[in-house]
Amino acid sequence: MIFSNRRHLGAFFALIILLGNPVLAGDLMLGPLQFRATVEGLLSSGAYLSIKNNGEVADHLLDVTSDLAHKTELHEMKISNGVMKMRQVIDGIEIPAGETVDLKPGGYHVMLMSLKAPLYANNIFEITLIFESAGNITVKGMAKRPADLAIVDSAILHNTE
Repeated sequence: MIFSNRRHLGAFFALIILLGNPVLAGDLMLGPLQFRATVEGLLSSGAYLSIKNNGEVADHLLDVTSDLAHKTELHEMKISNGVMKMRQVIDGIEIPAGETVDLKPGGYHVMLMSLKAPLYANNIFEITLIFESAGNITVKGMAKRPADLAIVDSAILHNTE
C-alpha cells in the first residue's frame, strides 16, 4: 500500500491503534471488537470482545444494538449432553467486579441476525453495548474471515508485567 502523503499514513496508523487497543469506559475496559465476516448468502454473523470490570461493584451487560441487522441479541452457546445449543441471553450478562467476561465463539457472544448487508472482511462496523451502570457504549471493530478471527482472549486486557 502506497500513501501519497504523511497525513494519510498518520490516519492509517491511528486507525490501526484505535482498533487494536482496548476501549476504556468508566470502570470497564473493552477488548478489541471483531465481527465474523460473511460469505454470499449468509444472513447472520457474530461479534466478539472481552469486557474487564476494574471497578469494585459488578455491572450488567443488559443488551446490545446495531444498525447492521434486523435483530441483534446477546447469545450463549453451550454443549449439553454432546449437543450444541445456542440461546438468547434474556437476563443479560453479569460482569463481576475485578473480573473479565469473554464474548467469544463457543460461549457468550453478540448475534446479528437478518443482516441488512454483508459484513465484508477488513471493513469496520459498530455495535452499542448497553450496561446497567456504565450506560451505552458504542464500539467499532473489523470484520475478519473466520480463519483470521483471533479468539478473544482476556489476556490482552491484563498487564503483562
